[in-house]
Amino acid sequence: MNKPYSPNYDYSRTLWMKMFLAKPDFEHNRSQVLITFRQALEIIKAVDNLTQGIRKIIYLVGWQGLGHDDCYPEMEQVNEYLKESDEKSAREALWNLYEQAKKYNTVISFHGNLADAYSATPCSPELVATDSVLKNSDGSPAVIEVFNGRDAYKTSYKGYYESGLFKKNWDRFCEVTPVREAGTVHLDNFCIAQNMNPYTSVEEEARARNMMLDYIISLGIDVTTEYTYRELELRAESPEHPIRRYYASQRSELPVGDWRNAPFHTLGRIPASWWTNNITAQECVEIPPALYSGHLTDPKQLAAFYGAMHGEDIWMDKSIDPKDWAGEFLYQFCTLQLPYFYLNRYERLELITQTQGYVVNFSSGVVSNGIKQEITKEGAVIKSGGDVILPLDDDNTLFIAYSKDGRNGAWNIPDASFEKAEVSEITPDGNIPAGTAAVEAGRIQLDVKPGQALAVKKIDARKAGVLI
Repeated sequence: MNKPYSPNYDYSRTLWMKMFLAKPDFEHNRSQVLITFRQALEIIKAVDNLTQGIRKIIYLVGWQGLGHDDCYPEMEQVNEYLKESDEKSAREALWNLYEQAKKYNTVISFHGNLADAYSATPCSPELVATDSVLKNSDGSPAVIEVFNGRDAYKTSYKGYYESGLFKKNWDRFCEVTPVREAGTVHLDNFCIAQNMNPYTSVEEEARARNMMLDYIISLGIDVTTEYTYRELELRAESPEHPIRRYYASQRSELPVGDWRNAPFHTLGRIPASWWTNNITAQECVEIPPALYSGHLTDPKQLAAFYGAMHGEDIWMDKSIDPKDWAGEFLYQFCTLQLPYFYLNRYERLELITQTQGYVVNFSSGVVSNGIKQEITKEGAVIKSGGDVILPLDDDNTLFIAYSKDGRNGAWNIPDASFEKAEVSEITPDGNIPAGTAAVEAGRIQLDVKPGQALAVKKIDARKAGVLI
């Protein structure tokens, strides 16, 4: 790939999240289900109301086998425990979820993994025979970790790609699921692990991973992933990392390195990561978010640039009843995702580094002060801590006002393209009308209760209404 391809989605302007459905219970040969396919659709309906119908992608976790971290690197068996008793098959229920979710501005796709392989996987003998998994110096398969009580290998991308097994398994995945129709997939933990026998270099493994990515892209599928991949020869950052332990078991001395000196192997092929790590603050300025985006792991960077919310943890920590999770969802969406969408409209011009954090100057007079957790436009404060009023649409006709602790009074709204607005309370069941409000001299009077989000939508100035 000579230049970055054009992804199907701009992940810096799209809400993309995971949803954890199930995990294996191998002891009883069953799946422990948190969310069925039908329940997932009910959550999606509520999320669509809370987000005012913006485009969303939800990657299903644990949709395959008996749940999360089962079957890899094969992904062709849909989890039968996720269908309801009146549904014929899990595959049919999955495809139905994909189709029904479209009504709620949501693309359903899949969490997968090409880096891990399990001894219990049907293709395991072929993986070992074709050097598609890491081997110790003596040629024996290397058990890197133990997942759910099973031996876990790491994939050698070079062997997996050159053997043809990758294409065979991937094509079957595309037959079983609507991943090509979705145009996106999430591949977890897509890091490089070097083989010891036959020995492979980090460059060989990176080249093979890129060929795998190029094949997936050629099918019309974007790849998002878990981390930022900047690998050096026989190097893993943490001494406790399982790949690092594997290298140490095979070599008496390991090289010392720093990820800042490693190439960004997947830039231009992977447009978004769940955890955007191994990236400097200056690179956050230099790399356009449409080219690479996600949730920054450095808290000082996150405070200045914001990032993608995850969603998955909300439904895992709460229940699937919106009354239990909607408040936390709104808080994360309004104070993290909404500012991220807004800042990603503008060109990143200048990074100012201070002891406590970063201040970033954007085009159009927008400044994000990570130290104060404040965003201003031409000096007007539009986010301060847990108080936010920002546009959701590109035409600046729909704004969301949110307050963590409650705020009554004048709010700056410099981007507003209207003089009068319809105001509604945002709820998981839909918006509740709350009157109208005037925009005067770039300000609007609003009474926002603690934890409440209001939709502020442009209306024709000729329409009647009672000011709130």
